[in-house]
Amino acid sequence: MRGENMDQVYAKYGIFLLRVAVGIDWIVHALLKTYRGMYTHEALLAKNGITPLLAWPTFSLELIGGTCILLGWYSRQWAAFLLCFLAVVVWIKWPVGWLYSNSGGGFEYPLFWLCAQAALVLCGDGAFALRRGFADLGRTDTIDKARA
Repeated sequence: MRGENMDQVYAKYGIFLLRVAVGIDWIVHALLKTYRGMYTHEALLAKNGITPLLAWPTFSLELIGGTCILLGWYSRQWAAFLLCFLAVVVWIKWPVGWLYSNSGGGFEYPLFWLCAQAALVLCGDGAFALRRGFADLGRTDTIDKARA
């Protein structure tokens, strides 16, 4: 019953593409904060009732988390942790409405990324994950399966 409807050969590559997209999005999003100036991010946080003291910590967690997700190093855990950030964004954007093209940006785009990232949490690392390479080092059961 397990994996009946999933392509056993290519699914891990699809998850890899999802992991790369989510990781790059977090990295670019974090770097955009410094490009615009952290004072802009501080002002945005304050405008939404969040202390501006969280500007640098959120930047750091987005950059580190995005890099870990991209590389596949505890990507499932990082994606789960960063879901909290996306949930806050969706909550803040909810009153603006669905369409992201609305004035002030709606919750359509943040909700899409929240769902994509939740899928990554559920699916795991996918192919070419750094953590998988370390996890398999020294394991004889992996070698035995390959020989069979």
